[in-house]
Amino acid sequence: MPATPGFDCQFTFTPDQRAVVIALRGQLDPEAVQELHPQVQELYQAGIRRFIFDLTELHFISSMGIRLLLGLRNQVKHDGHVALCHAPAAIWSLLDVMK
Repeated sequence: MPATPGFDCQFTFTPDQRAVVIALRGQLDPEAVQELHPQVQELYQAGIRRFIFDLTELHFISSMGIRLLLGLRNQVKHDGHVALCHAPAAIWSLLDVMK
């Protein structure tokens, strides 16, 4: 039986330090959300308002993962932006349904 992918993320700042690209890998399940949420909030508290999530290597997203993304979008909607890019077809379909 193949091992299920875990979770990993990598943060890269744009050259002007005004946005962060967060590459997500594996499964954004409840345990991964517990790991990622405080890191994202720390960036928000530091003044980052532009978040770009690279979903190229994301294999699964739970309802809590979707809630994290939607919550962040609502948190920055007046002075920032949340963008999702390179989502695999199955994940994109799910996110599209959630608008």
